[in-house]
Formats: sequence, C-alpha cells, structure tokens
Amino acid sequence: MDPTYLNKKIVDLTDAELIALRFMGDNVAPGVKRIVDAEAGQGAPQDDATQPPDSPISPTSPTLFSVLSSNSDACTVVAPDLISEYEMNFYYHGISGNPPKLLWRSNLESDPFPIPPAGTNFYKIPQKTAHGVFNTPLNDVWDTLAPEIIALMKARGLKYSALKTARFSVVEDDKEETLGPIVIWIAVRPNTTNAGAVRDATPDIFDILTAAQITGVVVEWYEGSMRDGSMQSLYPVELGGVRHLEE
Repeated sequence: MDPTYLNKKIVDLTDAELIALRFMGDNVAPGVKRIVDAEAGQGAPQDDATQPPDSPISPTSPTLFSVLSSNSDACTVVAPDLISEYEMNFYYHGISGNPPKLLWRSNLESDPFPIPPAGTNFYKIPQKTAHGVFNTPLNDVWDTLAPEIIALMKARGLKYSALKTARFSVVEDDKEETLGPIVIWIAVRPNTTNAGAVRDATPDIFDILTAAQITGVVVEWYEGSMRDGSMQSLYPVELGGVRHLEE
C-alpha cells in the first residue's frame, strides 16, 4: 500500500481506489464494508450479532489505517482469503514508496505478523527493507533452480511477473534491525490467481529446493506487473541473484 494512503480519509478516495485497496467490491470484510458504506452516506453502521463489535472510531472521518487496525474483521482471516486484510496491506510496509500486497507466504504459522492490540491509539507498523542474497548455497544453484520453478508455475497455469531472491530486514517497536531468512519472492500478474492456488504450488517449489539441498528458505507471493509499472519501485537497484521477469 502506498504510504500516503495511511492517513487519507475514506471520503476522499474514489471508488476505483477503494476497489484497488479492497475496501469495496466482493469479499470485503463485513466490518470494513459497514464503515465504508457509512462514510459514503449509505446509512450508519448497524449492529450485527454475527460479527464482533467494531472498535470505537473517531468522530472525524476514519483513515484506511485506522479502519484496518481497529476493526476486528480486517485483522482476522475472512474466506476466501488466507491472510487478513491488515497483513495483506502492511506486510511489505517500507520496502518502497508503493509496496505490493502480500498474497500468501509459507511461514504464516511459524512467523505471525504483529497485529495492533485492541484499543491501541498509537502503533508503529514494522518497517521493512529489501536486501540481496549473496554468498549462500542458493546463489550457486539459482541459475538451475529458477527455470525449474518457472516451469512449475507455467504447468500450474500461474502467470508470473517476476521471480527473485531477497532477504528483508525489519525494524519493530524501535528495536534493533533484524535480518530475516532467504525468500523466494514471486510476483504473479494481478487478478490472475488467488492465495489458494499459490499456496498449493508452494510444496512443489520446496521439493525443487530440497532436491538441491537448499533449506531454511521462505516462499512469498504477491501481485504485481512490470507491464503496468506497479513493480518498478520495487527494483531501484539490483537485489542480487538472477532476476526472471515476465516476457
């Protein structure tokens, strides 16, 4: 999500922006939809006994961050998604001026993304920085493994935009910067697949890595396209490794 959206008011956004941010359209979290509808003048939010109560909202128009961080629906997984709206929008916070949305990652259970505690008025989203991968066993075999992963994605009908290796450092709660594991970082073309499909393809990628004796790696998927320019800001410099882009 573009950081400029963090403090934008919902009433100032166009329908196209709300749809792109998944605040309007199909599969929007119910609590988020109630707030957006109310801001659009479609009536005040109604109590819904099937949904957890929303956190108190400022009398001024809420921002996108305040909606996602304070609404219980947005902080939990709502089918058919496999991750929450909050994590989807803020997982890559900091890596560029317009970071992509996370689609799925293989370490969801072992490394949960921090969610703001209920009732918190001040919260810093973890800040990430992308780094290259150098001098590891993966570097020695990447030229061989990358084409195998691409062939696997094509066989499964996944339309990839980019295949990279990366590592991400994270600064959280003003603590020291920590460096995460090696990531097989895959972009798929927007609106061509879903979280379930990329999740199901991930074990086959691990089979390719394991056969080459590569372990301790995470696979992350996101949506992006070089053709529409949405990924240009992610690659201001070469991150290291071989970059495989859509033709």
